[in-house]
Amino acid sequence: AHTVVSMESYTIAVIGSAGAGKSTFIQRVLGLSRPPIANPASDRLVVDNVTQGICLFELDVENFDQTASSQTMQWPKQINGHMVPRPEAALLLYDVTNSESVRPLPQAMTAITNAGLPSILVACKCEIDEDDWDVDADAIARHKVFKSCLDAYKVSSDKPDVCRGCLQAILKAAVAHRREHSETIPRRRAQSAVTLEAPETSAARPLSQQSKHSRASSELSALKGFGMQPSESYRARASKNSGQIYRADKPGTDFFLDVEESDSEGQTYSDDVPILQRSEENFVERPPRVTGVPLAELVDRLLAVKLSRADINFLDIFLCLYRKFTTPTELFSAILARLDRVRDDKTAHYLSKTGTQLRIIEVIAKWVSLYPGDFAKISTRKRLFEFIQHLSTEPVFSVASQQMRRSLRRSTLEDDDTGWATSDNSSTEADDQRLSKEMNELSASIGMIQVDESDDGGLDTSAPLDFAGQPGGQVQFHSYDEYEREAASLEPADLHPMNKTRYHVFMDLSDDDIADELTRIDWILFSSIRIRDLVRYVSLSTTQKGKATSLKNVNRMINHFNHVAKWVANLILLRDKAKHRAQMLEKFMNIAMKLRLLNNYNGLAAILAGINGTAIHRLAQTRQLVSPDVQKRFARAVLLMSTQKSHSAYRLAWDNSPPPRIPFVPLHLRDLVNAEEGSKTFVGPNGERVNWRKFEVLGDVLLPLMKSQGTAYPNLVKNMLSRELILGCRMPTDDEEIYRRSIELESNNSTGVFDPAKKKFPWFAK
Repeated sequence: AHTVVSMESYTIAVIGSAGAGKSTFIQRVLGLSRPPIANPASDRLVVDNVTQGICLFELDVENFDQTASSQTMQWPKQINGHMVPRPEAALLLYDVTNSESVRPLPQAMTAITNAGLPSILVACKCEIDEDDWDVDADAIARHKVFKSCLDAYKVSSDKPDVCRGCLQAILKAAVAHRREHSETIPRRRAQSAVTLEAPETSAARPLSQQSKHSRASSELSALKGFGMQPSESYRARASKNSGQIYRADKPGTDFFLDVEESDSEGQTYSDDVPILQRSEENFVERPPRVTGVPLAELVDRLLAVKLSRADINFLDIFLCLYRKFTTPTELFSAILARLDRVRDDKTAHYLSKTGTQLRIIEVIAKWVSLYPGDFAKISTRKRLFEFIQHLSTEPVFSVASQQMRRSLRRSTLEDDDTGWATSDNSSTEADDQRLSKEMNELSASIGMIQVDESDDGGLDTSAPLDFAGQPGGQVQFHSYDEYEREAASLEPADLHPMNKTRYHVFMDLSDDDIADELTRIDWILFSSIRIRDLVRYVSLSTTQKGKATSLKNVNRMINHFNHVAKWVANLILLRDKAKHRAQMLEKFMNIAMKLRLLNNYNGLAAILAGINGTAIHRLAQTRQLVSPDVQKRFARAVLLMSTQKSHSAYRLAWDNSPPPRIPFVPLHLRDLVNAEEGSKTFVGPNGERVNWRKFEVLGDVLLPLMKSQGTAYPNLVKNMLSRELILGCRMPTDDEEIYRRSIELESNNSTGVFDPAKKKFPWFAK
């Protein structure tokens, strides 16, 4: 029969306790390769020869907002700032191995029934031997609490058709439900779109009789969090008693006895009964919401298929920051365990299995290329070399092994993260000697593999850089090491005194040449910084920073920022006459605007720091001689980098600036400090779960910096004269001394009369 494609989409709520199996159920019914990370998850399904869209989203039943009557549950209106989708049907899930997962279901079932939503009861994890079940799924399905359910299903991993049939059934029910209610009055539709409410009589209650607390707490999150994966911790082992819903031989599993008693006593309350006089014995104490994410779940997401930009960003942030909560050895072991599991899977097709293996190996290769120091520990490096050696014997994986060998050969294996992050345990000297000998043998065996790398596009980082090889002195670097070597040559040096000659040389240079050279220097300094250096910089104490040699690149860029600010002030204060100072001030204003056009925000902020510093800002006579048009355009740059509303203007400009671009590094460092100190790394009762929300905030700061380093300025040519003027001037660096020079030139009661005695430049003769 011909299949019609419908534009309709139906939303199904998958409701259950934490660990009931909601994610696994969605994975199976939608045919996903992994549990869904995005919530909701969407697909298309054929129902009665019509292709319908279906959207499954998870709700934790423990987080529903129950009203005082125990009869209604408020449907959350917003989750993390997003509107909760309107459901047309509901799936009620529980874990057959965990009787606690059944405990909240009667309340949820009552609310679903009152809302008029079709529902299906789903027993999960039925692949486990029935002797290990905590509950009788058949007895639960027959219980009068669930009499309004359209059907009951037992789903298991070995019967995917049952899962698919369950989805087909609930989708048919959703289609019928929408069709039946399409002619109801708009008021009724609007009322059921947002909340799971009590019957119409209760909906007509005056506002004063409703619980304000319940209404406010309806905004609480009920969607399943990132860390809510099926849990095995509640499972127990005992024989099955098919004649009972609960297990009499297991303590603490008598919830349905309570249900029976409450039914006999009357579970509903009249609105005439005061809330405080109602029995509270039917209220189930809600377990605390689990926060944080287990490490195993983070590793699974790390190795999962990259379906979106968010997945790619997760990979970058995880590899950058995982040292804050685990060791390289532990992570490498977890990845290899998953790789072995895929290799030993006899049910998967060869192509599917190979694709999964290649995806996991690609993650390892990226890890090795970006952070080779993580494998500095001899035992970890030995396992890596064994892994590479094994890959080289498999033709399909040989390219990946070559890539990892090149990364290791070009990098210095030094764990510079020791002392600030989680590091591998140190071994004894005897172990190191033994492992070192084995490493030499492994290295020799790997080196015997003949691979032609002459045209692999790689660079030998040990070779000296050939500046003359590029036209006009233009140099393109391709690694952190190359940038770091060049950055080391950009330290300021007291080579030439500041005098009138230097003033004229500087004034003769074009604004573009100076702005380009400032940007070239800033780009090299910025690109020499490994992103982990920034995290390390905000994680270490002042004493530790002084001992950490790996922070030299961050310190070098900060020092250069301060150097440029003082260099600007010194050049403006060089001449005695106000008109000469005004010419220099105007030139720097024009340079600042050139830097803005180049998206060099760090250089722009350094120029502004010099111009707006106390020593220069107070020069009223000098500023009066600057062109009003230049001052007006310069004011825009000042407004852009102002501190108002936490640098909101800069942040907006930075987010919308295309690469290449250079960030205002000091501000981003401050953001990292706030994120680092604002929350804990580990959460949970025993501190065993990773507070991934903290790392998402850190990632929001670091990801734009990572991406900015990936696109270099294409046409920046080295200008030696500009470089010497920027880095080679002999000048005072003490702020008090610079301010005294400003006072000498324009005192507070200055008349503007020129003093010939100042022409000797005594300030710079040092």
